[in-house]
Amino acid sequence: MREQRIEIAVIGGGLIGTSIAYHLAKQGVRPWLFEAETLSSQASHAGAGMLGAQVEMHEPGPLFELGVASRKEFAALCESLKEETGIDPEYAAEGMVRVASTPEEAEELSARGEWQRRAGQRAEWWSPEDVSNALGYPLPPCEGALYLPDDHRVEAPRLAKALARGAVQAGATIREGEPILRLEETSGGVQLTTALDTYTAGTVVVAAGAWSSLLLQRPEWRGRVFPVKGEAVFLEAGLVPLRHTIFAKDIYLVPKKDGRMYLGATEERGTWSREPFAAGIAQLTARAGSRVTDLQRLAVSEVRVGLRPWSDDNLPYLGPIPDTEHLWIAAGHGRNGILLTPITGRLMAKWLVSGERDPLLEAFDPLRITRR
Repeated sequence: MREQRIEIAVIGGGLIGTSIAYHLAKQGVRPWLFEAETLSSQASHAGAGMLGAQVEMHEPGPLFELGVASRKEFAALCESLKEETGIDPEYAAEGMVRVASTPEEAEELSARGEWQRRAGQRAEWWSPEDVSNALGYPLPPCEGALYLPDDHRVEAPRLAKALARGAVQAGATIREGEPILRLEETSGGVQLTTALDTYTAGTVVVAAGAWSSLLLQRPEWRGRVFPVKGEAVFLEAGLVPLRHTIFAKDIYLVPKKDGRMYLGATEERGTWSREPFAAGIAQLTARAGSRVTDLQRLAVSEVRVGLRPWSDDNLPYLGPIPDTEHLWIAAGHGRNGILLTPITGRLMAKWLVSGERDPLLEAFDPLRITRR
């Protein structure tokens, strides 16, 4: 094997890794991106594509602020990528409807809408009659809903492929099917050993999703990224008149531009299994059918499984690994990886190039684990 020198290496070919590589390349850096399998083959492939800066957030705080800021960047980013690469990320701006199934949920969602409006965001409370009138379809059981017009959606695998192609066009190198076997810090950087070659990088950014902790086993840092398995079902196109994403406590329904309906998603912690189980598929289809009866007559066209990368405090790690000089991490985004794709890539690239951390990233410092 021969050794090659790299300025910055990014490990992980999902949305976070491709976004970092894209933004680095746009700033004149020539990053190398390593993906163990194929681009967007893990959590990014299975994601619903929801940009849930409001629908997913239970309280104000740094994650809410980062999500809202990232959501603002999507329309322009998707348009630029479409022009640059010819790949349409299928950005759709219909908004989301968060349905309350019980009076208790209605009270909680109404309160959520209040604090989000105080934070400057749009959130409308709909009665059950408003829901039926707006959607053209009843959604039992329903005690009302929170309508979030600015929570939009994209097609996650297409977005990752567009980012990857844009990165290559701007000077990045992408190595698919080349898993990293070992990372070893040296005086001048990090030595990366793969099954095919050996490289020395001045800086390495680990954005390998649920696998990130396996590459960053450092006794001085106790941060952990672990997998949460999610199964999702696609139903064939049918005459179900839903344009908005419907988000309930136990199911979400995401209409796709090809006419199919995405049903998501199960959650199972602590497993590395990437096989779909019959129980999970049955659970999703039954819950969807209880909301929209006509869905029961549609055929299952595809099942996808992804391992979401979760952290112990439900916040991503974004920044340099403590007590190391050349190792960085961008992982642990949980259910918000798609939403945080633009801002993670842009601000991490800016930090790596300029040495200046944006204040929005302060709460996500990997050092927070050591401090506790």
